[in-house]
Parts: sequence; structure tokens; C-alpha cells
Amino acid sequence: MLIFILGPTSCGAPDSPEAVRERARVSVVREGPDAVRVDGVGPLAGFAKGRDCTFIGCLEVLLESAGRRISYDDLMAVSGMAFRTQFRVDRWDVGNPDPLVGDTRLDALFETVGLKFEVRIVRLDELAEKDALHRAICRSIDAGMPALAANIIPPEDWGIITGYRRDRTYLCRSYNDGALTIDEPAKGWPTAVVILTEKLSPPVRERMRMAAVKSAIELWEKRAVGPFAQGGHAFDQWSQLLRTVADRDYVHANFWTYICLIDARAAAVRYLRSVARDFGSKQLHVMAAADFYDREVRLLLDNLSSVPPEHEFKDSLPPAKVRNKQAEVLQSAKQLEAQAIESLKKAL
Repeated sequence: MLIFILGPTSCGAPDSPEAVRERARVSVVREGPDAVRVDGVGPLAGFAKGRDCTFIGCLEVLLESAGRRISYDDLMAVSGMAFRTQFRVDRWDVGNPDPLVGDTRLDALFETVGLKFEVRIVRLDELAEKDALHRAICRSIDAGMPALAANIIPPEDWGIITGYRRDRTYLCRSYNDGALTIDEPAKGWPTAVVILTEKLSPPVRERMRMAAVKSAIELWEKRAVGPFAQGGHAFDQWSQLLRTVADRDYVHANFWTYICLIDARAAAVRYLRSVARDFGSKQLHVMAAADFYDREVRLLLDNLSSVPPEHEFKDSLPPAKVRNKQAEVLQSAKQLEAQAIESLKKAL
């Protein structure tokens, strides 16, 4: 059992200078000289359970296992993922909602929740880098800290590396292939790995709250990061490309970006309503913002039929009227977000 002596851990309790114990639920199990796993990692929720951002869903489970309980909604909010709209303009990209892609949110996230981290992106054919990555993952597992990794059970969703084997393969949790609750052998090369290297003082509720609201405003007002349109501009670019799409390659990236937008704004609604009272006399503005985001979520859900998944159009392009309807819905969603941001500005 790992025990960390740190500052206050509860996001829901008043700030206190007194140190408390962060008591990890995990233990390191050595099954041989080169076979180790971290036992006690909790289950992943899975898709369509209010945790569709697989990186944040995995991070929530990893942190709770390590003794630092921070909810999915809190993590989505302080990272900005609950409020970010990002859309790649030069091609349809399923990575639009990924926190590492485009306007990466990892620095804001880990600074606010009190963790140091490193990101490793290594190709399978980079032999020296591949060996260094394996050693880094093993060190983390040996220390009782699983690692976050993309594509360990394809497709390119995030999962948790929970152990390693003598043959240099990994055990993992994943949203895919029945690995939500039990460790399964990895089936893909980890295309990106995030290793938590040090736990700092736990987050302060007021700092998290202010970081979340400021991120919401800043992300809305951004126009672009590299090839990715941001904020209100992202809604415009997304709508425009829907009206001019020429082949069905857009279908999956479009569907997944839309689904993750619903998940993100639902997290924003829950988060803002949970912290509104902390804003004192300005809580009405926070509640108003939550209501606008809630109306957006309902709008997006009510029009999900205009965003067909791949299996509905296996060999053909969805008709223009379907795509035009989605474009109209996105513009209406943009207007609701603009009103939510105006309310949040009044809350600061």
C-alpha cells in the first residue's frame, strides 16, 4: 500500500493548510524477474457513460487508484476540455477532441491538479527510442504508477498500461475489446504515452475553479492553433466544410467530434452547477452559463440523427440535406456558447 503525505485532497472541502494522507489503493505485484503489474486499478466507465474523452476518463481512474480523487468533470473543466471546440481545417481528423492534439491541454491540466508528467511519442521503428520508452514505462510500473497510453488496444483511444511482461509486451485497461474492468494484453503499439513522474501538493478548489472559468473564456476567443480552428471559429469552419464535403471519408471524424462535443458540454454543465455557489453573489451568472450549455447539449442530442455514424452509410455519402442540417445545428450551438461565455465573463 502506497501512502503519500501531502496537502488537502478533497475538491469539495474547504481549503486547509493541514496535511492529510493520500492513500493509494494499488499494490505492485511481481510475477517474475521481468513481469510486474499494478494491482488495484479501478474499472473504466466506457463509452456513452458521460466519459467519452478517453484520456480524461483514464486519468480519473489512474488518479483515484493513486489516492488523489478528482472527478471527470473537474478534470475536464480545469484542463479546458469541457469548453474547448477544436476543428482541423485541412482534413477531417478524428483527433479533434484529443487533449494532446492541436491546442494541447496537458500543461494546464497537470499544473492545476498538482502533477508533473512527461509525454513520449515514439514510432515502432525507432529502436533506441523504443527501448528508452520501455524502460521508462517499466520504472513507472515498478514504482506503482500505471501509465496512460494511446492505441494499446486499437483504435486510437487512450488506455492505461498496468503492467509489463518478460517479452516486452504490456497489460492494459482500455475502452475497447472488453478491457474496461480487467487487465488485458495490449494489441497495438502505444503511439503516445504520458507518464506521471511526481505528485505535488494537491489542488486547491478556488484555484481549480478560477482556472476553469478563465480557460473557458480564453478557449472561446482563440481563433486557431496550427491547422486547428478554435472556439467560435471552429464552429464556422466545421459548418463550412460540412456543406462542401465531397466524399464519405468525413463520416467517422465528424461523428466522433460531435459526440465528444456533447460529452464535453455535459461535463461543463455538471461542473458549473457544482461550483456555482462558490462564486457568491455572482453565482447567478455561473448558473446562467450552465443553462446555456445545457440547452446546447439538448440541441445537439435532439439532432443526433443529422450526424450519421459510419455503418449507416457504408458505401455512399450522406445527402446534402443531412449535412446542411448539422451545419445549422452547429451554428445554433455556437450562439448558445457565445451567451454562456458572456455569462462567465460577468462571473469573474
